[in-house]
Amino acid sequence: MKLLVYISLLLPIVLWSQSSNKLDESFDPTTLNDWPESKARIEQIKSLTEYFSGLDEVSDSIEIIEYSDHVFRVQLASTRDYDQAIALEERASHSFDDDILIQFDSPYYKIRVGKMSSREEAQQLQQIAIKNGYRRAWVIRTENALAKEN
Repeated sequence: MKLLVYISLLLPIVLWSQSSNKLDESFDPTTLNDWPESKARIEQIKSLTEYFSGLDEVSDSIEIIEYSDHVFRVQLASTRDYDQAIALEERASHSFDDDILIQFDSPYYKIRVGKMSSREEAQQLQQIAIKNGYRRAWVIRTENALAKEN
């Protein structure tokens, strides 16, 4: 009898916990383009599938430019709040002459500054950021998205 009571109590809980509701993260708020006054470029991290599918679109023309696969940037902050990210970008635009980038990597907006070819240059910019009040600024090595930035 006790076994039947336990089974009748536990069975609904087990079935409820195995719900097939998955969190849908396919929505990208950067596609709304509802911040016309922002000077920041919004960059989204590509999935591997998108990256490899874009490799077939190779141009026949050859342009010789100096290009590095990776660059160094200083990340000033990371937030889930869109309005806070825009406010941080606006504040950073007054403090830095370098490029400011807001990168959306679900669910975070990452505010980054600079585009350096060496870690040493980025560390110098990091020290400037710390002096400007971004105490948690840190150097990050990121993919150089040349096509998006030109």
